[in-house]
Amino acid sequence: MDDSIVVEQFKALGDPVRWAIVRELRVGTRCACELSDIADVSPPLLSHHLKVLREAGLIVGTKRGRWVDYTLDTTALHDLFMHTQPQVAVS
Repeated sequence: MDDSIVVEQFKALGDPVRWAIVRELRVGTRCACELSDIADVSPPLLSHHLKVLREAGLIVGTKRGRWVDYTLDTTALHDLFMHTQPQVAVS
């Protein structure tokens, strides 16, 4: 994994609103309307935060009619976690 991607992902997670969104998505898929209530931000600001998380590769949006359902990209989060683990030298 490229370090620049890791930095962008940590930047995305460093905002309290985005962190709240990610924490909520740990439970499962949520529509933007549910995330709006949790994040307690205006719809345009919520869209911005969701865009940052999508561009960082941490969440995936799936259109469902007028709504978009968001899900964590568990592979990306696993890779990010693994990237932060200490390297063990094998002799």
